[in-house]
Amino acid sequence: KALAESVAALHLRNIRSNNLPRIQVGAQATWQSEVFGFPIDNPAFNIPEVPKDQYKLSIDASQRLWDGGSDRYLRRQRELERDITAAQTDVDVFQLREIVTDLYFNALLLQENEAILAASLENLQNRLRQTEAAVAGGVALRTNADQIRIQILQTGQQIANARAGQQSLKNILAVWIGRQDTNFQLQTPNFELQTSNFELSRPEHRLFNLQHSHLLLAQDMLRLKTQPRVELFAQGGFGRPNPFNFFETGFEPFAIFGVRALWMPVDWGNRDRDRQVLTLQALNIDAQRQAFDQRLEAVTRKDRADRDRALAQLAQDDAIIALQEDIVRRAEAQVQNGVMTTTDYLAQLNLLTQVRLTRKTHEIQALQAQEMLHAKIRPD
Repeated sequence: KALAESVAALHLRNIRSNNLPRIQVGAQATWQSEVFGFPIDNPAFNIPEVPKDQYKLSIDASQRLWDGGSDRYLRRQRELERDITAAQTDVDVFQLREIVTDLYFNALLLQENEAILAASLENLQNRLRQTEAAVAGGVALRTNADQIRIQILQTGQQIANARAGQQSLKNILAVWIGRQDTNFQLQTPNFELQTSNFELSRPEHRLFNLQHSHLLLAQDMLRLKTQPRVELFAQGGFGRPNPFNFFETGFEPFAIFGVRALWMPVDWGNRDRDRQVLTLQALNIDAQRQAFDQRLEAVTRKDRADRDRALAQLAQDDAIIALQEDIVRRAEAQVQNGVMTTTDYLAQLNLLTQVRLTRKTHEIQALQAQEMLHAKIRPD
């Protein structure tokens, strides 16, 4: 955007300079096979002979008086080009934002899963210490402790996988956001989950509007082709021979000044065809916008459906977790009383970990879907 602003500022300065006089220095040296001369001699006076080698050094100056208002159109055109470039940048950045958002929430999910698995690992380690004490007291079998150790090792593997996947995503995320340090902690967004719908607003809409305005301006500029151009002009210099008097064959000064007008009353239908081209281009932009809105509506409906489905599942997840926690508490008592085996207890404990992971997955999915919906109404 800053580069586009600088380019536009330079263009506008050039346009302002159009009101200044135009000065051009020219030099010319020629040789020609024939020159102007009288067919007869006059004994009364000598007729100078025009040289075949001729030289000319001149300065031309012109000052525009009327251009049909082209500068006003040019200024508006350059400003629109600047705005179009900025809008295209917003579109590109938004597409990058979607990539970064996806990376962020995937890494966040792995980070939260690691925390849940770590809590489960701590619970297993506490249970192992109790079982080892029971084994030492002769009231439990060594197999029970080994089964818990296996579960601890498996949970450790899950933690290592989650940690490795999380670090991999952080490395990619750091590249996208231009950050050297990859040992950063991700935080869950603090906005509350909602089920309300949002009004769509994307940077592409502004880009389409600016492109349409640019075409309308180009259509309006077509009238400049029928406007006359009026300017003052002057030329002065030295020539051999004098370009305005061939009888002066030495290096002589010369000068001319006046007013001239340029007008092209007939363009053989070019202006009408140019207008038709611009009209077709405007229709093309309208078609692109309709196709984009159709795709956007489809994607937005999917985001809403994902969010609403995840929100609905969260309430069920909470109920499942509450029931499973109660089952695990009863299972602990049953294991201590010898009514339930350690294998059955570990199965129930593992099931509790899985439903907690599922609950966290649904929460992150709902947050990600809502973040994408928020992004559609606040793309900045």
